[in-house]
Amino acid sequence: MNVGVTRKAIGVVVAVLVSGGLAGCGGDTTETASISISATGSSSATEEQDAVLAQEARWLTAITAGDRDTIESILSPDFKHITSEGELLGRDEEIASIVPVAFTMNATEQTVDIVGDTAVIHGVNTLTEAGNVLARERFTDVFVKQNGTWMALSAQETAI
Repeated sequence: MNVGVTRKAIGVVVAVLVSGGLAGCGGDTTETASISISATGSSSATEEQDAVLAQEARWLTAITAGDRDTIESILSPDFKHITSEGELLGRDEEIASIVPVAFTMNATEQTVDIVGDTAVIHGVNTLTEAGNVLARERFTDVFVKQNGTWMALSAQETAI
């Protein structure tokens, strides 16, 4: 196994992870997402937050499965990703880097803020394989609502 290539793949996935593992994203988590909204609170606001978190979960599941088609449907045409190593990836580079992986991503400490058609998720993602922690990263994912769908615009991770 080429450790350099595997390390880069983990870095890219972790970076995309920004998002990190919500419940149902291939990893177990005992923490629930904390949600705040920077607009007038309403049941529709809660529905929007749920929709953003569902898209985040869908994204994480697609990352670990190596599901490029699903990832293409989630990433905005202007998507940018700053990995935990400081590398800037555009949408095409991000999609090209996706391969199935054996580890799980477990997101915790998640908060969601929504202003208009922009949502920001902050959290911590822990990557584990066979009970071993491979990496922990604090992440920020930014989504924009385009044609009624929450699309990932930006992702960034910082190793912790």
